[in-house]
Amino acid sequence: MKRLFFIYIFCLAALQIQAAENITLEQAMQMAQQNSQKLKIDSLIIQSYDIQKKQVQNAMLPVVALQSSYSRLSDNIDPFEISIPGVGSYSIRTNIPNQFNNIASIQQPIFQGLRNWNTLKAVKEQKSAATFDMQKDVLDVKYMVVQTFYQLYKLQQAEILLDSNIAQTQARVDDLERFKNAGLILNNEVMRAELQKNSLQIALADTKSAIEIVNYNLCILLGIDTDTQIIVSPPDLVTATNATFQSMLTTSYSDRAELKAQTYRTKAADYGIKASRSAYMPTISAKGNAMYNNPNMRMFPPEEKFKATWDVGISISWNLMQLYTARSVVAEAKNKKAQLEQVTKQIKDGISIEVKSDYEALKVALLKIDLAKDAITQATENKRILDNRFNAQVALLTDVLEADQLLLKAQTDLLNAQADAAVANYKLQKSLGTIK
Repeated sequence: MKRLFFIYIFCLAALQIQAAENITLEQAMQMAQQNSQKLKIDSLIIQSYDIQKKQVQNAMLPVVALQSSYSRLSDNIDPFEISIPGVGSYSIRTNIPNQFNNIASIQQPIFQGLRNWNTLKAVKEQKSAATFDMQKDVLDVKYMVVQTFYQLYKLQQAEILLDSNIAQTQARVDDLERFKNAGLILNNEVMRAELQKNSLQIALADTKSAIEIVNYNLCILLGIDTDTQIIVSPPDLVTATNATFQSMLTTSYSDRAELKAQTYRTKAADYGIKASRSAYMPTISAKGNAMYNNPNMRMFPPEEKFKATWDVGISISWNLMQLYTARSVVAEAKNKKAQLEQVTKQIKDGISIEVKSDYEALKVALLKIDLAKDAITQATENKRILDNRFNAQVALLTDVLEADQLLLKAQTDLLNAQADAAVANYKLQKSLGTIK
């Protein structure tokens, strides 16, 4: 029975190990891109412009139609005769009750004010804009992964620190128990250490719960099984950038996908204005018909026989009222372009604010790393001194426990600062138009 129990424990541990997965940030970004629902929607939007392009091209093709009909006429009309000088009398059979009409027609637009041509160009520019929209969404997905990835990293490192501090606190409690049994300290001192250990255990429980939530969210982002326990890699070392704010701003204006998309939308708006002006123009079409009727009314005299005839021609139509009514259509197209131009200015203002904010945030994050390192050095030395003094019974336990808390806080601050600096660096890269 004991053997079966150990086998069960071994299998359970093996399953847990198998469920855990080490993932680098680059791998996480790639997985998120492949499984992002937003990016899949963007791909469908880009495909929709190909469909629209095909629809516009189809509108430029000739219209081919077939028509066939049969009618049965009453037979109560008697034929009559006519007299033709030099020929004599001739009987005209007007009573042909069975009427068969078969017509094949074709109509090809020749000129429509270049409406379809300009619409085709506009759709092409809109597709290019949608492609850059997708690039922006790729950066958003990557940055979302960065945030969640390093949030999980901070929590996992905090769990390790808390476990270590709980073990150290337990060792201190054990030492205090021996001191109490020897009559060197009061029970109140032991209770204080126990209270600190309980506080650390509560913090550990909260941290583990947060890890489960963030780990689940990251699994959703990556498109993997939500039961997978992700072990994230530590952030790379982040150094201060040598680029000036103005050079960064210039880079962002040239590389940001939003501005590139707006450029193509503005071009599409120009083609939209040209397409709307086609309403001022006449429409010219070529047409042709082929008829195979019984009787064929173009034949004289009509006979109860199938006979083929045809006609070709060209037509021009011009709605003169549109010279007035089309003004509102053109004005609407111009208004849309004006809106795009204002939106572009708004986007540029937003980018400048974003770059400035992220530039300053990175500097502060790097400063926090240096301050956290100094704090760890100071807290470590403070803890060493107080531990020695307490062992020599010349320091209060309250001071020793406070020193433990200060060191834990300094260690946690350093981990958070390193992760926050990595996030700030990626945020600045995103502001500049790329995440490397």
